[in-house]
Amino acid sequence: MNRVLVAIDGSDGSNAAVEEALALAPGLEAAVTFVYVRKSPPPRLGSPFYEGALHADLERARSVVEAAMETAAQVGTEADGEIIEGNPADEIISLADNRDCDLIVVGSRGFGALAGALLGSVSHAVVQHANRPVLVAKQRPVRQRQVA
Repeated sequence: MNRVLVAIDGSDGSNAAVEEALALAPGLEAAVTFVYVRKSPPPRLGSPFYEGALHADLERARSVVEAAMETAAQVGTEADGEIIEGNPADEIISLADNRDCDLIVVGSRGFGALAGALLGSVSHAVVQHANRPVLVAKQRPVRQRQVA
């Protein structure tokens, strides 16, 4: 394998995807591309609210990508990052195709079948439409402390 694409958004599911990809990449001798797909704020917000929302969205995206790249550097994995605007599932699949990635790693928010169907699921759409392997990383539950 040459390249693993990891979809990130700063959520717990996304963090699980980063962990899984960075655990796999060294053994696969693969570089990692982190992608943050953002939706554009509605232009009907008007100025200066549109610009403010756009600025806040881009700052968050940069922060999430930089954190993932720092984590990759800490474990010695070659990585780069992209911030893209559009439909998350479509853009993840498109970037994986354009970069000829060998594997896509996405997180799962753990909504379950009903909520996922009602709210939509990026991971489900990527699994259904990608023409390459997709690993869905589930977030691990927080361990509860036991009182002795």
